[in-house]
Amino acid sequence: MDFRQLRNFIQVVELSSITAAADHLNIAQPALSRQVKALEEELNVALLRRHGRGVMPTEEGIRLARRAKTILEDMQDLANDISGHRAPLSGMVRLGLPPTVSEILATHLIERVMQLYPNVKLRIISGFSGHVQDWLQRGKIDLGVAYEGQKSSLIKAQPIIIEKLFFIQSAATAGAQHGVPIDAEAALQQPLILPNPEHGLRERIEGIAAREGLTLDVVLDVDILTTMLAFVERGLGGTILPLVSVLQQVRAGKLIARPIQHNPIDRTLVLMSPLNRPSSRLTTSIAEFITAEVHKMVAAGEWPGTTL
Repeated sequence: MDFRQLRNFIQVVELSSITAAADHLNIAQPALSRQVKALEEELNVALLRRHGRGVMPTEEGIRLARRAKTILEDMQDLANDISGHRAPLSGMVRLGLPPTVSEILATHLIERVMQLYPNVKLRIISGFSGHVQDWLQRGKIDLGVAYEGQKSSLIKAQPIIIEKLFFIQSAATAGAQHGVPIDAEAALQQPLILPNPEHGLRERIEGIAAREGLTLDVVLDVDILTTMLAFVERGLGGTILPLVSVLQQVRAGKLIARPIQHNPIDRTLVLMSPLNRPSSRLTTSIAEFITAEVHKMVAAGEWPGTTL
């Protein structure tokens, strides 16, 4: 086993294809296949499973790729340390965000990355929490921020904050009730404008209603946050959202936000990273950076919630 074999094996795992890895590394596919076979024989384990679309690492293959990437990065860091410098972070990180989080976080993160890491390009993709998890498992994104949901053995989910959810109404029709608490039962029996049933927030609200024996009165299914809030402003119904999602409209006097008491509703935001692919110094550093930025926003009152 040598560093060249390990680098090449990592490339195979990241691209899920020996052919694609050989093209990327500019070596012959049979030679790369022989390297993988030699590793398997040396370690006496199967490292890859072949299928019609390429290859998938076995559990042992994942462990080898992760450990190998750490070793190679440590070697590079050692060389940089001895030579008197550490290479700045560079490259692209693909980040998945759900729509309600994207409205708050996307611009902030892009601006901060441009300031602090000029050689890093942050590409943000927006989708429901379930989509973000699926993209992460399939390698379409490197990191994901989403709301806690179904657990996966292929994903590490690190809690960031707990958000309290508020009942949101039109300021024009609700009168001077901003900040006036409302019982969960009363909020759930109002005419509601909610995302479609595939959305994690809708699933959370429906689960609480079912537990309380209530039937929701959903007058509109709207997945686009700005459109949903436009209908709420017109008084067609209320909605249930974290305060940060409507902070601008509340400050402008267009909407009111009422805390939900007696069985308050909350949800946990998590940072997700893949366990079926090796992490890099870049993605690890950006993951830590994202968590720190969210916590700073909470401390500054820009994102109401409890840090975890």
